[in-house]
Amino acid sequence: MVIAYAVRHHDGEVTMPRFICLIMLCLAMPGAFARAGEPVTAPSEASSPGWFENPTRSRGLVSPTALPLHAGEGFIGQQALFITAAELGLSERVSVNVASVLPVALAVGYSDVQFNLLAGLKLSLPLTERLHLAFGAQGGSFNNNLPGMRDIHGVGAYGILTYGTGDGSLSLTVQPIVTWEGGDNEGFVMVLSMLGGFVRMGEHWGLAGDVALSPGEGLAGPFAFATAGGRLLGQHWSVDLGLLAGKHLRHYKGVSVVPGASLLFHWG
Repeated sequence: MVIAYAVRHHDGEVTMPRFICLIMLCLAMPGAFARAGEPVTAPSEASSPGWFENPTRSRGLVSPTALPLHAGEGFIGQQALFITAAELGLSERVSVNVASVLPVALAVGYSDVQFNLLAGLKLSLPLTERLHLAFGAQGGSFNNNLPGMRDIHGVGAYGILTYGTGDGSLSLTVQPIVTWEGGDNEGFVMVLSMLGGFVRMGEHWGLAGDVALSPGEGLAGPFAFATAGGRLLGQHWSVDLGLLAGKHLRHYKGVSVVPGASLLFHWG
């Protein structure tokens, strides 16, 4: 889930377009994007005979894919540097995931974040050998003492359609999300759509990118973002390096561009 938020005055006017991709949990769009119960063993047509199976096949830079992790397979590490994320395949069809910024906040002594956790469950179904469909749900809270902000809570569901293999795929994700602030009975609805792709250029590297749009008001108003970058990978590790360009579609004319990096350790 991507939780977007802004700092508001008490009258509700957005004054700072910090739509932070808070828990860019593409994770929680799990990786046990399972198939009909059979492991992915056949390499893609573009693969060389000696290539290992891509351990990052369940995610793009930001958006998830519907390609499966195996039962017992998983990863843990830092996404976008400050998000500690983990995912575990419970079976060839089901996975669970969690993510939080709290470990980093505690490590650096940042006391304004009191509690933060996002958790999700995902079910995946194969349609054909190369076409996969996945569904899931997730929820989370962000409790804080940040100036001008109240606690934020959110729940969401999503569907993912992926065409391709672990060495090259294109994925469309649609996710309705309901968010609300602590002490406020009014909920904000947003629908986030993402299109992401990955292509493996060599045994240990590939290219990835995403585009996303949330046209509704939601908690922060309409926004869009795009990512582009590269991925280095081994059998038990992966490193993503890229750029994210984001724009608030109503209140601000400029485009914000920030670098990003992720480091994950894989097993299974």
